[in-house]
Amino acid sequence: MYKSVVANIRTNRLLHEVMLELTFDCNLACFYCYNDKSANGKPLSLDQYRVLFDDLERMQVLGISLTGGEPMAHPHFFEIGKMARERGFVVRIKSNGHALRAKAVDRIKQEMDPINIDMSLHGASLETHDRQTRVEGSFERLISNIRYMKSVGLRTSLITTPTAWNWHEFEQMIDLAEELGVRLSMQGPVAPRDNGDNEPLEIQPTEEQWEAVNAIARRRQLGARNQRETLKAPSAQAALNYSADKVPKNCGSGLDSLVIDPFGEVLTCLHLRWSGGNLHVQDIENIWNHSPVFRNASDMTERAFAQFGDQQPSLFGAQTFCPAVEINSGCGGCGGKCGGG
Repeated sequence: MYKSVVANIRTNRLLHEVMLELTFDCNLACFYCYNDKSANGKPLSLDQYRVLFDDLERMQVLGISLTGGEPMAHPHFFEIGKMARERGFVVRIKSNGHALRAKAVDRIKQEMDPINIDMSLHGASLETHDRQTRVEGSFERLISNIRYMKSVGLRTSLITTPTAWNWHEFEQMIDLAEELGVRLSMQGPVAPRDNGDNEPLEIQPTEEQWEAVNAIARRRQLGARNQRETLKAPSAQAALNYSADKVPKNCGSGLDSLVIDPFGEVLTCLHLRWSGGNLHVQDIENIWNHSPVFRNASDMTERAFAQFGDQQPSLFGAQTFCPAVEINSGCGGCGGKCGGG
């Protein structure tokens, strides 16, 4: 049923989910963060978010994801989340988890009641996790915050990106998630920063390390768990999938989802940052319906995935594929199959 619904949405190009990058500010300093922290522009006002939500409600959009940077660093985070919930959107929060202390969690539960709070896990030990976040105590804070969120009934999950620094703790991360009673997803590979800086790629796992991680994911059925999720945040990265009859042929870029950055740029996805227009100039309905950028993006990704035929799409050895990451890194990591390297 879920697959047929998604197919219908994408066939008819129905805007289904919108990810709001509320801010690029963050309280952590993760080594492989892809945000361009030097980006600047005129931030969207609270009134503009109100107009945006009115438009998206009229367009019958289902999901709103609040992300960043760290979305809670936005001065109007709670007001924006509450407005989204009051209009009936399914709200998802994507956070590093550091600021999710009891007082904030209680307010989120009362005012937003998100379908899920996705948080980043960088390792199974404080040494590894804190090495990647570059903030001492971030691991212990995350675990403590998750335990409180679980105690008050909030739905939470963890997302990890395998790196050369944490791949050896991958199975322990699965164990930790099970102990906490939360779902763990794997994403990747590591992407260049939005300003073209390839420094994050320094900790891209080797193909041998990816092979070890993928073997554990198959043995622990991590991919099967991911497939149960019913509402995914928009992303060009295909979900892990090891079944031959379910090889992903495309992603939602340009078909069912988009990203809006802090300055109103309406983008095709997180990593394929092609702009279809700006909300300071046009409304979201006109941008979605009339900009050719979204059709161009979907055509590009369809061609990229088609190159794999019946094989599992992969990049850098990861059993997932993002054409934008391949293009932006200039890596040839897929053997040139995406047509962008």
